[in-house]
Amino acid sequence: MKKITLNSLSLKHFKGLDSFEFEPLGKNAMVSGQNGSGKTTLADALLWLLFGKDTRGAKLNPKPLDGNNKEKLGLEPTVEAEIVIDGTTAILKRVQEEKWNTPRGQLEKVRGSDTTKYMIDGVPTMEKEWKAYFEKISAENILQMLFDSTFFMKMNWKDRREILVNMTGLTDEEIIAKDPGLKGIEKIIKDHSIDDYRKILASQKKELKRQIDGLPARIQEVTDMFAKAKSDIGDLSPEEIQEQVFEYEADVSNLQNKLNSFAAGSASLDFQQELSSLKVKLAEAQSAYLSSTNMETRSLQDDLNKQQRIVNEIRSLRDEEENKKDKVIKQFYELENFLTEHRNKYRTLKETAFDEHQKVCPTCSQELPADQIEEMISRFNQQKATDMENNIAEGKAAKEKLLSFKATIADHEKESVRLEKSLSAAEDTLNKINAELIFIEGSTKKFEDTAQFKKIQDEINITQQKILNATSDTAAEEQELKEQIRQKRVLIAEAQAKFQRLASLSDYEDRIDELKQEDSKLKAQNQDVERYLFLLDDFTRNKVKCLEESINSKFELVKFKLFNILKNGGLEEVCEATYNGIEYGTSLNTGARINCDLDIINTLSKEFGLSVPVFVDNTESVNDLHPINSQMIELRVTKNKNLKVEVSE
Repeated sequence: MKKITLNSLSLKHFKGLDSFEFEPLGKNAMVSGQNGSGKTTLADALLWLLFGKDTRGAKLNPKPLDGNNKEKLGLEPTVEAEIVIDGTTAILKRVQEEKWNTPRGQLEKVRGSDTTKYMIDGVPTMEKEWKAYFEKISAENILQMLFDSTFFMKMNWKDRREILVNMTGLTDEEIIAKDPGLKGIEKIIKDHSIDDYRKILASQKKELKRQIDGLPARIQEVTDMFAKAKSDIGDLSPEEIQEQVFEYEADVSNLQNKLNSFAAGSASLDFQQELSSLKVKLAEAQSAYLSSTNMETRSLQDDLNKQQRIVNEIRSLRDEEENKKDKVIKQFYELENFLTEHRNKYRTLKETAFDEHQKVCPTCSQELPADQIEEMISRFNQQKATDMENNIAEGKAAKEKLLSFKATIADHEKESVRLEKSLSAAEDTLNKINAELIFIEGSTKKFEDTAQFKKIQDEINITQQKILNATSDTAAEEQELKEQIRQKRVLIAEAQAKFQRLASLSDYEDRIDELKQEDSKLKAQNQDVERYLFLLDDFTRNKVKCLEESINSKFELVKFKLFNILKNGGLEEVCEATYNGIEYGTSLNTGARINCDLDIINTLSKEFGLSVPVFVDNTESVNDLHPINSQMIELRVTKNKNLKVEVSE
């Protein structure tokens, strides 16, 4: 075990102590005095020296304060300690210094952030090296945990619990191995944690219960459907139902034949043929008339279409020319804007002067050497000349391009005017052809207005009336036959439906058997889930017992409770310390709490293989302190106004 002891601790301008020398010489010691005399300050001083923190683990500013609770300026908090690490002496020193600066343009100094100086054995050390020095001994949180007896129980309970569980080294696999009855969940923990698998099983159990509870209703539903189907069918066999269908279909065939004979005799064939002939005659007459009148308009329509294509082509060329012109105009204005900005940039470059502030060193605020200033001015002037030359060259190139754009715009404008004139002439020609076509079409008589059309149409109307007169006498008999056919077809559909239901009876029986088998399967699955839940509950009890026994065996006074077993069998992680059944954080008196802290320090020192000086506050509350294997520094309240140090022999 690595052992660290404290030989001496020297404080200067640290919190409320102007100066104090503490020399336990590596032995146990007691520091006593009344409240506010500086006992806890000693512990804060050592922890600030090592980590820059106080006994609560918070960042500490050790500057002394005046009566108005403001920092006393000009003082440098200093802590120096002589420690022994496994027989090797080391002198550690930490100083917090004020930093004052004079900002440019001001006469008075302004305080900046304080700086910290570190020394190991008199050698100045960087903060990174200082931390690395202690990291070689142990991690900062472990060192702080061991220096302050109350630190562990002030930690967040989850952090405390993690440290305790890591001390056991027990895994779920080891807990299962101790109990042969838990072998059944070995495979489970390979894919899931115990808590996750419990959630999976609970979800499965809920779903299985839902399905099992719903099966009786589903079975009854299919049973009722089976009974209804059987009732609808009655006692007829499949053959008898099929024979009924054949009889109904024969009746429909006979009735349809009668209906067809009525339809054939109700309208005379002669009248129908005469009507067809008249319609053909009307179509031929119309075709001949249209053929003679369309000849003249067809030629004009062709001319109109041709001229329309010419107009469209010229319009497309004109629009294309306008788009080209607009594009160049846009580029022209963009280039004009560029030239304006370029001229402004030239004036800015021309007016730019060397920054006189560059002659002064930004670090020491003194003027730079003359040769260095001359070189800086020369570089500035050279760069300025180069920038202006580049600016002029770019401006000339832009002006030349601007002239080119103007010429291009003029060309496009000229071509647009020419195309606009061509378009106007082409549109005039188009309008003339269209007007001529409209005139000819308007003066041509429609076929429906001719005497020939009226004559043939009158003959058609007379023939249609003859057909209507012939069919009206048999309409009532036809309607009766149609109704009889409809009724027979309804009977056919009903018989066929019965036949289908008869075939489906076996399907209902098969479905009922399937649902009963599903019920048995789900109940078997539910039994498996119940068995695994029982195994998990058994594992939970074993895990709680093993972990708490393993941890508590390492302590002499304190007992830790790490789990609460919930009603559903799950585990709730906690970290509660007790002494003789009394909870540390609620009802335990100060004396017992201090001894519990010492018991914890003793165990942690063994676990981490490290013994360091331990500050124990409020020891006046304890009759007999629990012995520990580390250097103990008691902080005790007495009536002494000044601190009194007693070192054990």
